[in-house]
Amino acid sequence: MNEEQLTPSEAVEETSAQATGVAPSPEETPAVEVTSEPTADAPETTPAAASGKTDDEMLFEAAMASLSSEETGRETGVGSLTKGERIEAKVIQVENDRVFVDLGTKAEGVVPLKELTNDNVDSAIGVVKPGDTFEVIVLRTHSAEGNPVVSKKRADFDQQWQGILDRFESGEVFEANVIDRVKGGLVVDIGVRGFVPATHVGSGKLRNIEKYVGQVIGVKIIEVDRERKKVVLSNRAAEEERRDGIKDKLFEDAKPGDILEGVVRRLTDYGAFIDLGGIDGLLHISEMSWVRIDHPKEVLKEGDEIKVMVLRLDSGNGRISLGLRQVLPDPWNLIRENYKLGQKIKVTVGRMVQSGAFVRLPEGAEAFLPLSEVSDKRLKKPQDELEENQEIEPMIIDLRPDERRMVLSLRENAQPGGFRDFGAYNAANRGQGGPGGGRDGGRDGGMKRRGPGGGDRRRPGGSQEFDQAPAQRAPTGGATIGERLGLLKGLMRPEEASDKSE
Repeated sequence: MNEEQLTPSEAVEETSAQATGVAPSPEETPAVEVTSEPTADAPETTPAAASGKTDDEMLFEAAMASLSSEETGRETGVGSLTKGERIEAKVIQVENDRVFVDLGTKAEGVVPLKELTNDNVDSAIGVVKPGDTFEVIVLRTHSAEGNPVVSKKRADFDQQWQGILDRFESGEVFEANVIDRVKGGLVVDIGVRGFVPATHVGSGKLRNIEKYVGQVIGVKIIEVDRERKKVVLSNRAAEEERRDGIKDKLFEDAKPGDILEGVVRRLTDYGAFIDLGGIDGLLHISEMSWVRIDHPKEVLKEGDEIKVMVLRLDSGNGRISLGLRQVLPDPWNLIRENYKLGQKIKVTVGRMVQSGAFVRLPEGAEAFLPLSEVSDKRLKKPQDELEENQEIEPMIIDLRPDERRMVLSLRENAQPGGFRDFGAYNAANRGQGGPGGGRDGGRDGGMKRRGPGGGDRRRPGGSQEFDQAPAQRAPTGGATIGERLGLLKGLMRPEEASDKSE
């Protein structure tokens, strides 16, 4: 038998020895001649066969090595973190240029100063302190020192951006701080830099929008660029929405006669617009004072805080009419106590009209000086005798506080006896007639003559005539026969008078 050939029993023994890794004894191992070159029919040697291990053993060792690598990663704090992951961190130590945080792993995370906050700070000390907790985003799973690098600033930005998206979806109105004036509008801080176009500031027609810098204004998000992280807002839309809510509540709760507080927002020639907390009411010039004024600026100025009374509410048109004099003390209550008929008062001539002049009383009301009471002369206008701001001392000839009326006279002061019958003016102006009721102070006796047509006539000179047919009475001019004879005697020469008498 050839020495290189093995019997079946020997082949089984050799295979068994290779499987168990136990080599047969020298006695049992036949001598085999080993050549330097393998034969062509020799099988290729496997790693398992080369190492003397089975496939199962190799797989087991690989699995153990993988578990060991994962355990090592956990110990270094690297394998459990993922770039971009949001995680809660707790401050362990604060240094000037960085902050060490606990990320829940054995390795401490590092927050660089530039990733700590959006504010310009020179040191992390004072910005945060040990024990503070906040969310961070993983920037790198490990650094040169082996610590993960995380960012608080980016985590804050992501949170703020999500809040911006939520507000945009809901249409919420909120407040923002104006930080800059740029070409075309304003820049506001809402966690990110937002832009408010000039056409969306206030009414949209304002030119001096620089005054809003540093102020807090109401805004509403109208456009969001998700990719570029840009936000466009509107102050006008926010104010309109806020005013609508205030207007609805005001029309629901207020009623005529209520006293409200407001701020003078704008003055016009015909009145003032009062801001009632988001909605404007109109205060007409006629309702500003107990005396007549030429312009609202005589009483108010923009920015004044005043109390006004609600006069009318027009919910259909959204209009509110207000009054100011209704909440001021009534000057006629003081006038009732301070003045009486026949009293002389020192006043200053105010505005003048064709029929007379108005004078302002110290109590805040006006009295009237009729043209007929300015002088005994026949005047065409009060300017013929008076000047504006001229100091005069007229007499009260008509006083009716309940009707808010006082009439003065300068003509009575010129008469030697002073004011003789102050009741005559009252009766004449009330249409009661009576003695002394004429505008000339009794020169016509206040009596009326009934003419042929049945109507009332009054001669300018004040003399009265009786009803008589014109054909039955020659014109006499109002003189008696004796008066006419005396007049004729005075006009004739003495000799003619003697002849006439004879």
